[in-house]
Amino acid sequence: MSNVAAYLIGKAQKSYHDTRTAPHPRLQMGMIAKRALADAGLVATQLDAIACVDPLSWTYADLEKKISRDIGCDDKITTIWKPAGGTTPQDLLHDITIAMREKRLETAIIMGAEAMRTRRKAVRAGQEPDWPTRDKSISPMRGQKAFTSEWESRHGLRLPIQVFPLLENAIGHANKRSAQQQIRTAAALLNKNAKVAAHNPNAWFRDAPSASDIAEVTTENRMISFPYTKRMNAIMDVDQAAAVVIVSDRFLAKNPHLRSTAAAVLGGAGAEEIWNPLQRHSLSHSPAMQTALLAALEYGGLDTKDIDAFDFYSCFPAPIQLALAALDINQDDPRPFTITGGLAYAGGPGNNYVTHALATALEQLREKPSQRILITGVGMANTKHAATLLSHANEIPTQATGLTQYRLPTTEEALEVATEANGLCSVVSYTVEYDRNSEPVNVIYILDTQDGRRAIANAKDPINEARIVLSSDPIDKQGDLIWDEEQKKQFFTLRH
Repeated sequence: MSNVAAYLIGKAQKSYHDTRTAPHPRLQMGMIAKRALADAGLVATQLDAIACVDPLSWTYADLEKKISRDIGCDDKITTIWKPAGGTTPQDLLHDITIAMREKRLETAIIMGAEAMRTRRKAVRAGQEPDWPTRDKSISPMRGQKAFTSEWESRHGLRLPIQVFPLLENAIGHANKRSAQQQIRTAAALLNKNAKVAAHNPNAWFRDAPSASDIAEVTTENRMISFPYTKRMNAIMDVDQAAAVVIVSDRFLAKNPHLRSTAAAVLGGAGAEEIWNPLQRHSLSHSPAMQTALLAALEYGGLDTKDIDAFDFYSCFPAPIQLALAALDINQDDPRPFTITGGLAYAGGPGNNYVTHALATALEQLREKPSQRILITGVGMANTKHAATLLSHANEIPTQATGLTQYRLPTTEEALEVATEANGLCSVVSYTVEYDRNSEPVNVIYILDTQDGRRAIANAKDPINEARIVLSSDPIDKQGDLIWDEEQKKQFFTLRH
């Protein structure tokens, strides 16, 4: 008898490729939920719980309750919610799995949708989309701390597009690669993803650009934050929806005809890095990601070599490389590193990407039941991590426990931050941020002070400093940190 407590039995995905505008997210969710239920062979009144990934493109009060009414659920249905982030679908799945193990639930659905392309198109035209009144009192990132601290934000480190380039440059240096070698490495990984997207009918981009096309800076493929061109970034301007239906082992035992089309949740776990990127000991290694990955494999009773396909969260190339390093997998490994095409090519629908990955995994396991698939999620500034291991319901490894954990504890202590500081420092990592005209507008340095604290700084002259740092890797080099009382910021100049 299996120890697995939860199974995926229904899925649906939709990409609004060929329409001028997409329905608003709540309407999309209702439609995709009905399709997933139909795929599972269930009706809405059979659901015990409903879980929604909060959309970034619009906000609603009581979203789960409204959708449950939209699709015809029982009034007493349980609603499940987790804070925003790229791990949210897995956080919900892992929580639902725990509830099923504890016999609190037998059936549930997870869904999410985005209409960012439609919304931004309307904004560019000076209009508001013709959608229900938006509840502006609700943040799309509700329940979640900011990506970075006020101090980091003051120096331009505000969003993932600034954080992940810092990780990429640190990874390249740790692997003794030049900046150009690291760009080629990142582009090769994304080219591998793009080739998968080319065969995914739900992918947003199916053009499969070459590695050189991904790496080369052009008018259409401008540099965002060095070393990332536009085609290395997750693309959020998409209109996409996905849903999966989950049932307990008890429900499946009562409905054995569903087993042939079900996927087993073999194990899963989440973990968090030190929240603020500045205070992490390493930018080229992700201990919390490794914790989540190894736990999922342990719970699933498998080893890395037993996995047939991965879906490494790929909002940028850095998380792919961090996952490969965590699992000691070579970048030339022939196994797929995505089953969808990843966020730059399949699409980056807000925090709902992993629901698409779960739906794709169920589809692939139905087609090839012998596969084992490992899916990862990354949230915020490479802060939150989750990993989920799946197999076909008829191919469960004997050692699988089916256990899941929402967040495993981590023991790393945050580094002390140097503020309003002056003195000699060494460079930990850096990035150059560009405007839409491809001009450098900011240089961000992460630094180690001589007394062991961590500092952040900018360049006084970003155009000149960009020329210097891009001509020779500045990591491990020394320079002078200066506090500017008037601008209330720290600045750094490399010594030559």
